[in-house]
Amino acid sequence: MTSNKLKFSYFQLTFGQREAYLHPEKTYERLKRYGYDAIEITPPKGRYGLGVTMEDYLETHKRLKADYGLAVSCINECWGEEWDPFSPTYKTLTEPKTADLAVSETRSSIDFAAELGAPFVTVAVAIHGDITRDNVAECTAVAVDALRRMADYAQGKNIRLVFEATNHLEMGKFVNTVLNHKRMIELTERDNIGIQIDWFHANFEELNPYEAVMDAHPLLWHMHFRDSNSLTPGYGTVDFKAVLRAVKKIGYDGYCTIESAPMIPNADTAAKDGIDYLKFLERIVEYQLSPEFPNGYAVRR
Repeated sequence: MTSNKLKFSYFQLTFGQREAYLHPEKTYERLKRYGYDAIEITPPKGRYGLGVTMEDYLETHKRLKADYGLAVSCINECWGEEWDPFSPTYKTLTEPKTADLAVSETRSSIDFAAELGAPFVTVAVAIHGDITRDNVAECTAVAVDALRRMADYAQGKNIRLVFEATNHLEMGKFVNTVLNHKRMIELTERDNIGIQIDWFHANFEELNPYEAVMDAHPLLWHMHFRDSNSLTPGYGTVDFKAVLRAVKKIGYDGYCTIESAPMIPNADTAAKDGIDYLKFLERIVEYQLSPEFPNGYAVRR
């Protein structure tokens, strides 16, 4: 069990595209004010960027992270948006042409992460068509090949990939649990791919949040803290106290990246309530796991 304090980040794009790409300084100021350690960034690609170039965005974040003393926890392309819904082609991991697009776009995000000093880039299983008993083996082979190519490129940049388990309503019925993500990672035979649990997705697919953490260990490298209703932690029904007990027991030292989509009731309140709630639970969990709990008298040798 670790006694290290949790590290908190925020997924910037959930504050909205205009803030993320045209006024990112607002995010940095807010996160610094409320005690966050880091920011998670989505590069300006596809429909997201509002005309901002990757090169300009990189230089902006280099300056802002230095000015505000925040780290960059992860680079995330929002795979759930299927790369660009307004294009006839988008990235997946289950069909060769769109898997090639996924590899290409992930490589550019790996370059972005390396330049910005981010340790992780998120990947996910977006599907090209329905997964069936007849095609699951073929789709798995395409996914494993794409993940290997991504991982090999990331290795040369000293970047690790975090593989997000997603719910079947958004990304299709294919490796939705952390155990199946772990099995696919094992098939890649690469050691720089880990697991990212998003608790909104896990609320659909996992039987128990404590077990999900234990199932993901020792490959649990990053987490998204979004509640069952997609709002900030504490506004829904996910048992985050059980989550934190588990991560303390396994010695998790990655970031806890908070999300809220939409920002209810507003961006400042969602950002403050999320970190305050999780820090409160962390204090309770540390007491629950201490030898003094529950009767106040530790038995010493």
